[in-house]
Amino acid sequence: MRSRAPHLAALVLLLGSCGYTAGSGLHERGIRTVFVEVAGNDTFRQRLEVELNDALARELAATSDLLPAGRREADAILQLRLGDDREQTLVYGDRTDPTREGGLVAAVDMRLVDRRTGKVVIERRILDRAEFRSPLGEDLTSASRELARDLARKVALALADGF
Repeated sequence: MRSRAPHLAALVLLLGSCGYTAGSGLHERGIRTVFVEVAGNDTFRQRLEVELNDALARELAATSDLLPAGRREADAILQLRLGDDREQTLVYGDRTDPTREGGLVAAVDMRLVDRRTGKVVIERRILDRAEFRSPLGEDLTSASRELARDLARKVALALADGF
């Protein structure tokens, strides 16, 4: 009977070299803590920045290896600015319900700045769209909440390697 050890060793080496990494990769740059500035809002959609900040706080805690910190103690500062929001009618209705299905589109410009050096570590523009269907009881308010959650998830992903 032949030994399986060489085959198992080869399998372990093969799986270990697949290219996947865990975490954001920022630890190698000395970034372990982050201060999230209140998002700026260049749109006419009020309070979208508040929803984005709330969603981002939950998302970073759940999916990131970065720890929150105060501005003076943080290794990096995360800056966000909302812009380019558009409302779109996707399916027209009748006089009683003119928009049967609509969409809300927005962008967020994000920058992660190393607090110690002032250098920009990550800079991205993130886009997303959320739809609403009036026959299902959805509206711009529910679409706005969904949009903020989706943008927050994408910001957290952008802090990961390979995004």
